[in-house]
Amino acid sequence: MATQRLTIASIGGDAGAAVEVLFRSWRAGSLFNPEAVDRFCEQLRANGTTLPVLYFCEWVDRWLMGDLVPGPGALEGRRYQATCLTPNQAREWANRCGEQCDEEQWLATRLREAALAWEGVANGCAVLGLREVLGGSTLDEEVLASLRGVPDWLLGIEAQGEST
Repeated sequence: MATQRLTIASIGGDAGAAVEVLFRSWRAGSLFNPEAVDRFCEQLRANGTTLPVLYFCEWVDRWLMGDLVPGPGALEGRRYQATCLTPNQAREWANRCGEQCDEEQWLATRLREAALAWEGVANGCAVLGLREVLGGSTLDEEVLASLRGVPDWLLGIEAQGEST
């Protein structure tokens, strides 16, 4: 288990089709290298608010097991894992997530949202799942300890506002 940043996105139109072609070529071994996967993931994250990105959601998951993400057909970069699916494949993945813990349900919900994004407007899209491992899983004791006191980064906000 790991603490990880998860990103679920959907890209529509010609750009979505281009992403599907890119992933197919990588899976076939053509032009694949781990650095290319990482560059793709960084570009998607940097441009998540621009069209034709139809859906973009990113969160830190402190517990979910890595065997659920980034999903079927994943490619390994040095920093990221990534997969590209059709909306139907994303819904199938969501149905396999399980319901044993909140994290599984959150992932399934995000996958369904991405698969449905602008469905009546955009004819088809590529649904992407990204995973970036940030460290080991967070223990309950660590969460409880973090709830006592206010972190320095938050304390500094008020002081910064007073000096302007």
